[in-house]
Amino acid sequence: MNISEGWLKKVGIVDNINLDESKTKITLLASEKKAKGLYTQIYHFIFYDTTGNTYETITKNDASYEECSETAADVYLISKSHINK
Repeated sequence: MNISEGWLKKVGIVDNINLDESKTKITLLASEKKAKGLYTQIYHFIFYDTTGNTYETITKNDASYEECSETAADVYLISKSHINK
């Protein structure tokens, strides 16, 4: 989750301080076992900011039981919606 939030900030989509983490939805879409205790994992995140806008990302990275991210994560923005007030 932190990697995806950091990426949203880095590319200028939304600053982490504007996200309401209590509303974040996280879904593990796939987990495939690789050699030496590593797993490739794909997650879907839905982030909400304090004004009701949403940002959906997909991440892919390798993880183990000891570390949630053994490799750099690939992050993809799949949806962004803004509420006009």
